[in-house]
Amino acid sequence: MKDNRLIAEFMGMQHTDIGWYDSENVMSEYACQMVGGNTFEELQYDRSWDWLMPVVETCYHNGAEEQEIGDITHALLDCDLKNLYDAVVEFIKEFNLKSQ
Repeated sequence: MKDNRLIAEFMGMQHTDIGWYDSENVMSEYACQMVGGNTFEELQYDRSWDWLMPVVETCYHNGAEEQEIGDITHALLDCDLKNLYDAVVEFIKEFNLKSQ
């Protein structure tokens, strides 16, 4: 899934032939949980709270103002994984545009 790759890259990971690595060239703890292959579809940000919550924390720590993080906050309050995932993806896209 393309947006899972977007999230992985936002989290500082890079994809190689043997897996996802963070900025210190350490295999991601989440990548280590993958069984077989290393395709983007195997990243589980879109279906796992355990994978997505560290991303949410990173979004909050990236200096987001209240209005920018509002959709993430609402999805958290609703305990809605799909809406949270969508809000995180939109936040990252906006963050990347501002960072260019």
